[in-house]
Amino acid sequence: MNSVSLKEACENLQQNCIDCGACIQECLMLQGIGEDIATIATRQPTVDEAYSCSLCGLCESVCPVNLSPKDMFAARRAAAVEQKEIAIEDYRYMFPDRPNNTMSVYRELNNISYADCHPNEKLPVAFFPGCTMLTYAPDLTRELYKQLKGEYEQLTLLPDCCGLPLCQLGMHSREAGFSVNLKAKIQDLEIRKLILTCPNCYYQLRETLADTAIELRTVYEALAPNEVVGRRAPDAGLKITVHDSCPDRKDRIFAEQVRKALVQKGYSLVEMANNEEYTSCCGSGGHVSHFQPDLAKEVTRTRVAQAQKTGADILAAYCLACVLNFATVPENLKTQHVLNLLLEFPQNYENVKLKAKTMFEGSDGQKIWERIMAEETQK
Repeated sequence: MNSVSLKEACENLQQNCIDCGACIQECLMLQGIGEDIATIATRQPTVDEAYSCSLCGLCESVCPVNLSPKDMFAARRAAAVEQKEIAIEDYRYMFPDRPNNTMSVYRELNNISYADCHPNEKLPVAFFPGCTMLTYAPDLTRELYKQLKGEYEQLTLLPDCCGLPLCQLGMHSREAGFSVNLKAKIQDLEIRKLILTCPNCYYQLRETLADTAIELRTVYEALAPNEVVGRRAPDAGLKITVHDSCPDRKDRIFAEQVRKALVQKGYSLVEMANNEEYTSCCGSGGHVSHFQPDLAKEVTRTRVAQAQKTGADILAAYCLACVLNFATVPENLKTQHVLNLLLEFPQNYENVKLKAKTMFEGSDGQKIWERIMAEETQK
């Protein structure tokens, strides 16, 4: 992932910020700091401030002079890791390059397996669901594989993470090594086409595989000819508001494709105040929930309140992490993944995050936690 140095990011903001306050107006984290951007850049952000930023990029979108406070906070994370200002190993339960992390153990304990989906086989087309969907939406993942198999006979499933969590945590060197290995795996399997569900994975792997001939397709492109996706939905006419994923804000590839598909299904779309390029974070960006859980919850509640104002029947998102966040807010607005609607495959996500949390409760839960944290990490 492209990055700038902390010095470069701070100097750019110091020299060019016009103190219009547009980014602060949109960001709960910046409002909490209570200082203008140039002042923060002059003194440089603290470690706590860096890990309170969701890295969502809304500050970039609203800036009239095209500056990026996000880059400053991301660079501060990387500097904190490099200078050992943060005990980053305390968060190794999230590292995707460890055999035992929260998601892999959750799948193990809940008997989630994709052995019959031809995983890691040398086939020309690969389905890359992303680690969140693999872990917390196994039924939807399997339904997607089945539907894609109808379009691509020679289809393998790649049960991998894209590596973005390492980069967001500030572990750029480790992420670079992870990406090299993932790229080598994909090339060794002689995959020519990669179908991606998660926008985070899509944009991360677009960069990782930029110098290859491997074609990246969104799942919405791949399913466009599908009979179920193309027919009118049984509940057509319901009003849907779409929450856009932060990494999609610039190119809006997913934003345009999902809206087109939902309209084709017969749904009526109503937009939130912040959408597409100006979308707000769902609360899970930058893993803020692990560092500032109260702030993350406030961001989630704020976004759900925006959705409620539209009068929509359903809040739909095309990133599962967003869906899981919104489903924790006890409101009357139903939350679904866009693919649940397109495939006519409704699901209840309300207790998924609670189920993941209870995995660590009691004496058995403590043993599970110790097992995850005690394992030696890769260097």
